[in-house]
Amino acid sequence: MSQFKLPLRTVAAYAGPCIPISGLGLPLALVVAPFYTIVMQVPQAEVGLIFGLVRLIDLLVDPLLGYFMDRTRTRWGRRKPWVTLAVPFILGGVFMLFVPPLENKGDWVYLTIWAIVAYLAYSTIAIAHMSWGAELSPDYKERSRIQGAREFAFIFGMLTVLVLPELVALIAPEYFAIGPVGFANKVMVMGAFIIIVLPITVVIAWRYVPEPPLVEHHGHEDWRAAWRVLRTNRALQRLLLADLFQGLAPGITAALFIFLITIAYQLPGQEFILLLIYFLSGLAGIPVWIRISYKFSKHRTLAFAMFYSALTLPGIMLITPGDFWMLAAAFAFYGFAYGVAGFLLRAIMADVADEDTAQTGKERAGTYYSLLVMTNKMGYALAPAIAYPVLDMIGFSSAHGAVNTPEAIENFLYIYVFLPMIFLFLTAATMWNFPLDETRQKALREKIAENRRNRDMTDQPLPLSVNEPQ
Repeated sequence: MSQFKLPLRTVAAYAGPCIPISGLGLPLALVVAPFYTIVMQVPQAEVGLIFGLVRLIDLLVDPLLGYFMDRTRTRWGRRKPWVTLAVPFILGGVFMLFVPPLENKGDWVYLTIWAIVAYLAYSTIAIAHMSWGAELSPDYKERSRIQGAREFAFIFGMLTVLVLPELVALIAPEYFAIGPVGFANKVMVMGAFIIIVLPITVVIAWRYVPEPPLVEHHGHEDWRAAWRVLRTNRALQRLLLADLFQGLAPGITAALFIFLITIAYQLPGQEFILLLIYFLSGLAGIPVWIRISYKFSKHRTLAFAMFYSALTLPGIMLITPGDFWMLAAAFAFYGFAYGVAGFLLRAIMADVADEDTAQTGKERAGTYYSLLVMTNKMGYALAPAIAYPVLDMIGFSSAHGAVNTPEAIENFLYIYVFLPMIFLFLTAATMWNFPLDETRQKALREKIAENRRNRDMTDQPLPLSVNEPQ
């Protein structure tokens, strides 16, 4: 496919940390937010507000993280030290969030503090890890492969996080019965998985994945020129807008998923099995979408996937309550495009960063990926902040033992389906005629190479790390 194709072992080692990191991604909104309403008895409107505000605070920090990562100069590289630094904070945040003291029921301050710690650590490792992957290859298609492997590991990790409590429940069913206590124990098992696996996968990535040497002009940093590139880079602006839209769609469905299954469809105890089906379908779809992106370009493939998701989501509304198998089939169809936006947007961002490098000589993947993480978080942050208060407005209650009217459940279904559909269509429209394709990206790489060849002899590559064995 390309002379830049990396060994499978290197790509797998790079993607490995995403398996435990995934537990702080979608499951945090999917499981932990409802956990604090159902088990810890924090009012649902407050939970939505807390998660929204915490992530908005987190947004302000992301560009600073990207900036400092790009300016980091160590013998080990720019990205590896930041990945390692995040690990202890993730472990502490996960423990406190996933295994809270039961006497803290209703304590919104506790939730706020540890959500901030967990999210800031997640930001650090996410930005550093994505930037690391963007710099592993300059090739247009190979970047899809690298980020696709990362997304595959991410979905596999979510599957593991969701399936593991069910497997443990088979061994000790008395601890995982339907109800608040069983829910709390399942969340605790999820946290234990993250705490055990994260350090192992980070060590493997450190050992087997190289961090390419930094090659850039190291004269005076012209921040006005850098800002001009960011301000005038239309491709960057469109990509960030698409990322915001696509973050809102799954953010809303994630925040409402458990309520959908347990209340609207009257299938308590089946939510994790349905999630398993949904993510298995997404896992199976990743290699297919990677191949499609080779043929039709990354941005068109992304638009196709968003149209597909938007058109299959309404099928959920045709299913009667209690019909597990039909609901499972609906989620299998809908989930086939899950993860496509995640890996293709990251692969495209590496191409967008090339435009900056071609114009300024600087390699600022950390800054660019911090913006991508920021807009994605903004979507996920706004989703529960929008959805949970709306539930109160329509008279829908997620409290344990609450009774909802048929009208409230019907309105809930409209919110679950049609609100995400709007954002999926907006994502597709934003990316359909994206200006940066394979031809344009190759021209940028040629310009970058030419700039380096023409550089004064005093501007030599800065080797920031030793190239580990492949």
